[in-house]
Amino acid sequence: MEFTNRVYNILLALVTIWCVAILAAPLLTTGGEVSRPIGSLLYEGFSKICHQIEARSFHIAGQKLGVCVRCSSIYFGFLATLIFILFVTSPERLRTPSIQWLFLALAPMIIDVLSYNAGIQSSPVMARLITGVLAGAILPLYIVPPLLEAVVHIRMSLHKAGGLYA
Repeated sequence: MEFTNRVYNILLALVTIWCVAILAAPLLTTGGEVSRPIGSLLYEGFSKICHQIEARSFHIAGQKLGVCVRCSSIYFGFLATLIFILFVTSPERLRTPSIQWLFLALAPMIIDVLSYNAGIQSSPVMARLITGVLAGAILPLYIVPPLLEAVVHIRMSLHKAGGLYA
């Protein structure tokens, strides 16, 4: 139980750092000589996972965030659910819901992306925001329980084998 909470807290810390980095990229870029290269490095890293199109991004201090609106919404929705879980239940009591809920939560984003790419509709910022938050908010319910179970299983296997965590 304590080990599970520790793993959960590490995950929460990593996701928080990720979200802070998204916000830090524009702030560091507009900073002084020391911070500008760090901001540029963050943008470069985020460019590997997001298109970072100016018109599809939120802005701080006149600069776009490290990732676009939809990506930001996914990551911050994920973080919000991780925090919410701490207030509603304990991480080790969390159970994966039926897969139908995942499909229902992801369907609006999939429809939005497909209809935009097919030229059917324009995918306004608000649609990107809402579909991203919806997707990000549900993902921890499907990622955290198996992740915690896997980490506990690995720890038990190492313990039985007389490994590092014995």
